[in-house]
Amino acid sequence: MTEFNLKNTKSIDQNYQEGLLPQRNDKNLFYFQTSSRSNLKNFILSSENRRILKKTESFTFKKIPLKSFDYNPETQKEIITWVKKLGWNFPVSSIKNVFKNHIFNYLYIWKDEQKNIVAYSLCYFSKNISHIAYVFYNPELNHGNLPIRLVLQVIIDSQKLGLQYCYLGRFSQNTGFYKRNMPGFEYFKDNKWQNL
Repeated sequence: MTEFNLKNTKSIDQNYQEGLLPQRNDKNLFYFQTSSRSNLKNFILSSENRRILKKTESFTFKKIPLKSFDYNPETQKEIITWVKKLGWNFPVSSIKNVFKNHIFNYLYIWKDEQKNIVAYSLCYFSKNISHIAYVFYNPELNHGNLPIRLVLQVIIDSQKLGLQYCYLGRFSQNTGFYKRNMPGFEYFKDNKWQNL
């Protein structure tokens, strides 16, 4: 992983365009790793996308400015418990940092039918692009359709806003391979964005 310092160089949006991703512990650092995005000019929901939407109809969500979110000790404890049960390598300090001191400016809060919070999606939105950066969800939903819906919903909302791209983060056969089914999927390889 190669890191690049953002200070006094390019804008956040330009870094995404050049295939860079934000480093979770420092909002001024971006790094190279195969990144992916949805080209919203090529937005068409596939039958698989529609199946995911149908299977997750019972969940509701609200998108709010991140600065309006009360990131409190109870919320932090819940997210830490989820992360541990999922076996993710995401330290407490990093969780707090992406919520409190980063470039991300919007949060999706997802609830189940009993109105329990079951997931959070941290995002960056500008006037041209979006990035679904980090998702945290109840581990009981790990093998269901909701984790995929978290990504798909941000893409749908970004297209409705008239944005050009929705960046989806890392992509490989081991990380985020499901993203290849997203509308207008592209990934950054050999210094350019390309289709599968």
